[in-house]
Amino acid sequence: TVVSVALLFSFLQASGQETLVDVKQAAPYFILPTWDGNTLRSTSLKGKVVVLEFFQTWCPDCQKSGAELEKLYQKYKNRGLVVVGISHDREKSAAVAPYLKKYNLTYPVLLGDISVALNYIPGMTPQTPKFNIPYVVLIDRDGNIAGRFQQGREKEATDINLLEERIKKLL
Repeated sequence: TVVSVALLFSFLQASGQETLVDVKQAAPYFILPTWDGNTLRSTSLKGKVVVLEFFQTWCPDCQKSGAELEKLYQKYKNRGLVVVGISHDREKSAAVAPYLKKYNLTYPVLLGDISVALNYIPGMTPQTPKFNIPYVVLIDRDGNIAGRFQQGREKEATDINLLEERIKKLL
């Protein structure tokens, strides 16, 4: 029967049909400072649908998506959605504070470090610590990664309507 499952899997792959195999990956643990001096642990987000957005304040697409994520946060926070921004600005709070004020962002914003990006962004290494921003990670209520969306690759990174459809399926 293992052979027949493997053959069926091979047939479905060869025929171009989607397979029902779904391997869940737990979202990596993190503890990061917030822009205003507090701390956020990823374990405090368990039971929520989480949108992590890796960004920098100077990025035009990040500025647009930050404002759009705020709207989604306000719309769905009572249903269990949490948006968490992870800033990778070198200036840390000095860059983040005016950004939050300018775009009226109320969701938590953390001061990221390379280790969090390495844990969440496949293919990134300490030797090549580059990725396109905004980079959005969607996490389900069980703490598993439900999607990764990189600007320039997956439309959900900059198309808020597509991202909202993904979020609604998890709420």
